[in-house]
Amino acid sequence: MAKTDKTMITRRNLLAKLGLATGAAYVAPTLMGMDTASAGTGSAASRPSGPSRPSRPSRPSRPSRPRNAAGQRAFDWRWDPATMRWVRVTPTP
Repeated sequence: MAKTDKTMITRRNLLAKLGLATGAAYVAPTLMGMDTASAGTGSAASRPSGPSRPSRPSRPSRPSRPRNAAGQRAFDWRWDPATMRWVRVTPTP
């Protein structure tokens, strides 16, 4: 039995040491006290960039689609790139 008791004590000691080592490894970065980063003063300031180009104008929104008495669309609209306008198109029956 003396052998078993010695093994139990060794296991307990091993687990205690392992727990302490794990705790120390977990807390070590905090205790080291890492400093925060700061900007250096060694380089000169950069000059500001120029103004950006204006964006391309968007095309106008599509006009509304009126409906006839049956609830169907009386006509439709499509964008004509040649004239850069919305063009009314009558649907084919």
